[in-house]
Amino acid sequence: MNGGELELSRAIRTQVDTLAGDLQKLAEAPGPAALRQARTGCALLAHHLAQGEAAQGFAALAGWLKLTYGAARLPQTEDDGAVAAARWHDRLSPELSEAARTTLTQGLARLTETLARPPGHALRALFIGDCLIWDIATQLQIAAAAEGIAITPQLCAQRDGAELHRAVEGIGPVDLVFYAPFGFGFAESYARALAPGALLRPMARDLPGLRATLDEVEATLSHLLARTDAPVYLHDISGARQASDWRGAAADRFGARRRARVAAWLNARLDALVQRAARPVLRIPEAAEVHRLGPAAGRVLFEAGDLHPTALAASLASGPYLRACRAAHLLSRRKLVVSDLDNTLWAGEIGEGPITHHHDRQALLLRLKARGVLLAVASKNDPANISWRGAELRASDFVACEIDWAPKAGHIAKIAAQLNLAPESFVFLDDRADERALAEAGCPGLLALDPNLTQTWQLLDDWAVQRAAFAGSDRTTLYQARAARQDYVATPSEDPGAAYRQLGLRVAIRIAKRRDLPRVGELIARTNQFNTTQVPISAKELSDPSRRVLIAEARDRFGSMGIVSALVIADGAEASEITQFVLSCRAFGYGIETALLQTALAAQSGRPLRGRINESPLNAPCREVYAANGFKLQDGIWTAQEPRPDLIPDWLSLDIAPDLRAVAAQVSA
Repeated sequence: MNGGELELSRAIRTQVDTLAGDLQKLAEAPGPAALRQARTGCALLAHHLAQGEAAQGFAALAGWLKLTYGAARLPQTEDDGAVAAARWHDRLSPELSEAARTTLTQGLARLTETLARPPGHALRALFIGDCLIWDIATQLQIAAAAEGIAITPQLCAQRDGAELHRAVEGIGPVDLVFYAPFGFGFAESYARALAPGALLRPMARDLPGLRATLDEVEATLSHLLARTDAPVYLHDISGARQASDWRGAAADRFGARRRARVAAWLNARLDALVQRAARPVLRIPEAAEVHRLGPAAGRVLFEAGDLHPTALAASLASGPYLRACRAAHLLSRRKLVVSDLDNTLWAGEIGEGPITHHHDRQALLLRLKARGVLLAVASKNDPANISWRGAELRASDFVACEIDWAPKAGHIAKIAAQLNLAPESFVFLDDRADERALAEAGCPGLLALDPNLTQTWQLLDDWAVQRAAFAGSDRTTLYQARAARQDYVATPSEDPGAAYRQLGLRVAIRIAKRRDLPRVGELIARTNQFNTTQVPISAKELSDPSRRVLIAEARDRFGSMGIVSALVIADGAEASEITQFVLSCRAFGYGIETALLQTALAAQSGRPLRGRINESPLNAPCREVYAANGFKLQDGIWTAQEPRPDLIPDWLSLDIAPDLRAVAAQVSA
């Protein structure tokens, strides 16, 4: 604390109505409700200043304003926000000391910059629980908005299992799920076991109710995992209770041992429950956070208008929740990490003398690789000097290595072209700020990070955690085989199709089985370029009997490519519609999408098949697919009835499942 924060806090509280009016005018939001929200923002700032947290306070004020008023109603430039900042400065500064004026000036500059920062795409988050998770959701949105992360929250507080499942069913696709099944008292059996009166009875009398609650939690968790492919975060149990006065504090003190026993019993069974889950369930360490905070965890920190957060909610919101949202926001659609070498993967410059490997950094990159993230190198170095002796990584772990003295933006563009991936799906690690800036300027959409910041590796670790469901899905060999394949077909030939025919391309087309759906869901979610509708779909929707999911698996002389294309059809009364159609960038140029689309048409038995193209900045490669396959456009909808087997390239050998009506001339023996 510089001595000015507390003084500034008192000055804001003194003039709160006038200052709130300035904020209301800034947002052009008339009415008493908007004024009350502005007062809450002022109270929030004053609280943080009184704690000596000036930077956090102004960031929280910006987040609260973005949350309550919406980014569209706030200043679009720093100049716009400077008008309101000037009013605050004129009202407050005459009575302030030099230290307080410095805090005010620096804070207002940070506020105007943050308000003018546009949000990225909104994260869709589902929160399930009682007032604890509602409190967390509010605090999280404030903190996330300050970083330019918009969150669209969906909250479910139904205590009855069947009602909760129905509420979840009514919610659309989500990016993250947070579930606090016990909270401060979400489960009645849990609240009863922690109530002051429970101290007078044996814990064994509460166990049947707690066991029944655990059964409901397991059913809800199974329901969530079946319904969405999004990461699901589950709170463990802390035994904390919300308390706002001395009575609550006294109850906390006298009931601490009982609450610890109940929490330990529940956590042991919750751990076993998670081990039985159909796919990895991520954890929110509520118990560890309560242990760190001590007796104050459940107490209300402060009253700020509409806000009355507990220490536990504020800590979880700014910690594991914000990290989860940051990773999902920045990295969920990324596919590849391009790394520098010197002072990034090792300390020192390998061409100048001995180096020391960063084993922890390399191990984390290997973890990401094992979970489907590709690795590449872009380094200004002499290739002859590069050695992986003593390292965690090996040269074979990388799908591409560009090592010479050319600009790194060119390296990255070359890697993107070689792998048929957009730089927007890349993360770039480099210790030099100038190299990161040049790479971002040369490759728009690239995310460049400083490897010498602890938060960079925390972010990448959170990404690896969120990709836990993809453990064992290393794609390195698939892309290495693609590079060999591309080199092979690039050999000059008088017959353009000769090289493709010599590849021995075989494509199996069939209806997806249940075991295929996770890969299909991932392919749809992560494909940007050949994705006709850009419409997400959940695992539950993919398994709906009203939909047919056709997939194409490919292999050639270089090995298997796995499932490279998927087409989802929803049957209607008069026609069927393709709701999702994607093709992996690894399979571009071979005509596999044509084979799959023509097979789908043949399986229609004369019924019309329709499709749409929802254009995005990245999906240019798929915009001609319907026109090239004989579909006709009318009112924005492409329609065809009869298959065109003559359009399927003759270098493809097709193996079409018996339950699909094959394009006979193309089926191989």
